[in-house]
Amino acid sequence: MKINGYLEHTALKQGMTEINIRDNLELCVAYNVPVIVIPPSFVKYASSLNIKEKISICTVIGFPLGYNTLKTKLFEMEEAISNGADEIDLVIDNSLLKENNWDIINYELAEYRKACEGKILKIIVETSLLSRSDLDNIVNSLINNRVDFIKTSTGFVGGGAKLEDIKFLKIFFGNKIKIKASGGIKTKDQALEFIDAGADRIGSSSTKLIIEN
Repeated sequence: MKINGYLEHTALKQGMTEINIRDNLELCVAYNVPVIVIPPSFVKYASSLNIKEKISICTVIGFPLGYNTLKTKLFEMEEAISNGADEIDLVIDNSLLKENNWDIINYELAEYRKACEGKILKIIVETSLLSRSDLDNIVNSLINNRVDFIKTSTGFVGGGAKLEDIKFLKIFFGNKIKIKASGGIKTKDQALEFIDAGADRIGSSSTKLIIEN
């Protein structure tokens, strides 16, 4: 597969307008990028542009810190899906993980999966902030709750995607869960390194630069 097919083009900067969203969608169409990630407030507008046969619309929930309550995240998710979202990138509350509240984490993951049934669900965990033990535990929970992807980072917190984390995930979990590497990936060489390490998707706002260079 060409590198285009691995990319999720990210358009989450503050101050976006409908014109910006349309321009970013047109970039995805022009470069055959299959997924765009946009703020929840623009999902309905993007869906109205009738490009969904070409581009999957992904949005973010609990972004970027993950501190929203379960009820709030579920409301955000349900509204996003009703507005036309095909994929959901949801930020987990890492404070629950650090406190080893696994009963709560597993309950919440099950609720997210139920609310997102039939859609692609990615959970953002900020891998750069986690120990290997943390990462091992959360990935097992994601797998047990039928989450489609683990996503490394929001790009707003921590150190972003790290090659050693992708390699760890691939070595110990193989194809049990897909991996989205995101956060600080700005060049084609970087993207190819992450793909070679085992990433199934690459999230980046530098799509044009990655493809053209």
